[in-house]
Amino acid sequence: MEPDAADPERTVAELARALGAHGITLPSLGLDGPSMFQPFVPPLIELGCVTEDTARKIIQALTTRDSR
Repeated sequence: MEPDAADPERTVAELARALGAHGITLPSLGLDGPSMFQPFVPPLIELGCVTEDTARKIIQALTTRDSR
């Protein structure tokens, strides 16, 4: 899928769906407010803090994908 720098909200939604397909939910996933108003920096996506269990799910999802 091609990145869409013009629509960071769509990117956040796509990331949430992709993580959800692996049973992963990041409660604080969203756009970083201050970066939305910086003229020379693209908006940043806030992933936030996660529990160890969630971190392990992410590791498993990435490891499974890399091994294909």
